Amino acid sequence: MEEQSTTVKKARFSNAWKALVILISLLIIYTIYHVASGLVESVKTTPAGLVEQSTSVILQGVIFREEETIQTENRGDMRPYLYDGELATVDSAVAAVYSKGGHAEANTKIAELEEKLDILKKSNVRGLVSIVDIERLNSEISQLYTTIMLAVSDGDNYKVSRAQKELLICLNTLQIYEGKVKNYNSEIKRIENELDALYNSFEGEMEYIYADKSGYFYHSCDGYENELNSDVLEGLSLNGVKELVNKVQKNPVKKSDFRCKFVYGSTWSIATYCANATASLLEVGKKYDVVLFDVKERHLTFTLEKIGESDGESTMLVFSCSTMPEDFDYTRYQSFRLNISSTEGYRVPKEALVKLLDKQTGKEKVGVYVLNASVVEFKRVDIIAESEGYYIVEKFDKSKENYYEYLNLNDLIILEVAGMYEGKVLTK
Repeated sequence: MEEQSTTVKKARFSNAWKALVILISLLIIYTIYHVASGLVESVKTTPAGLVEQSTSVILQGVIFREEETIQTENRGDMRPYLYDGELATVDSAVAAVYSKGGHAEANTKIAELEEKLDILKKSNVRGLVSIVDIERLNSEISQLYTTIMLAVSDGDNYKVSRAQKELLICLNTLQIYEGKVKNYNSEIKRIENELDALYNSFEGEMEYIYADKSGYFYHSCDGYENELNSDVLEGLSLNGVKELVNKVQKNPVKKSDFRCKFVYGSTWSIATYCANATASLLEVGKKYDVVLFDVKERHLTFTLEKIGESDGESTMLVFSCSTMPEDFDYTRYQSFRLNISSTEGYRVPKEALVKLLDKQTGKEKVGVYVLNASVVEFKRVDIIAESEGYYIVEKFDKSKENYYEYLNLNDLIILEVAGMYEGKVLTK
């Protein structure tokens, strides 16, 4: 029993001794560091940080799609069997048109209910909600308020109504995020039942509309379907684009004699124009990042299909997109930001740049002095872009053998280069 107690005491003494040794070591390191720091000559430095420089331009354009308009012998009321923009399968019935019409009150009510139904369905939340989702939604709500105010000041009632609908969807979704509502399923079911009752009030013989091939079915037309097709796009001139941009901006929707339409394929085009200097930076076949300024910003990828006619100031461009953005209604007029190029590298202040003669090759080498503890080192740089007050230099590939010769992330760049040389020890 006495022997066991002695062993325990030794173990405790050993642990305490180890802790004391570690503490003394840390104090020594701390002291040496601060003494050394006091001996190092004061010099201005800045860390090599990542920076991105983009070249972009704001453009206005007109949307073209592959569409087929539908006319029917019956001119009465129409009952769609698919949601607006829903994909129809081959040979399926997408709608029925009655031989009798005149149900103006019922059709007005149907339009209101379908709008509510669409809003509630898009407001429902699928899956788990994260903090990122809530932050994104609040940002979108703020953006939509701004869009509505700007549209009101511009007198753009069409954009106001679209933005208000999107805002309602976001506010409804926020109710679910905050736990105030579980979902909108019961309200959706109630509206669907009310719609069925209204549709059943229609009279006359029915003429069915079938999908000859797979396509997206739309309940109505904007009046531009046969005016803005692929044949027109093929022969479009620069002046033609400018005229269309003005036309569709002023009149987003016009009267149409067609009942509904099909849209085939997910690819759509946008015709636009830009300054000649901008066009010279572009390349046919290249993909570009684009931000559409719809009622909310949409980030897409456009492919430049054509650089067309040019005059003394402007050049015509045609882009294509193979993505169908969710809840996008393809309003013919669109403004967007085209990101032409983006450069990422390390930021180097211009006053820090030095040029030295390579003793081995006899050639000039460009770089900066960096501070490593108290020793000055020379690090090479490859300049890839220039901005006011600084250069952007290439991030050098770590897999290369001479990687250590080049500037790296967070290296301390010396700003006062006078009197500096490689190997200099900065001591007082």
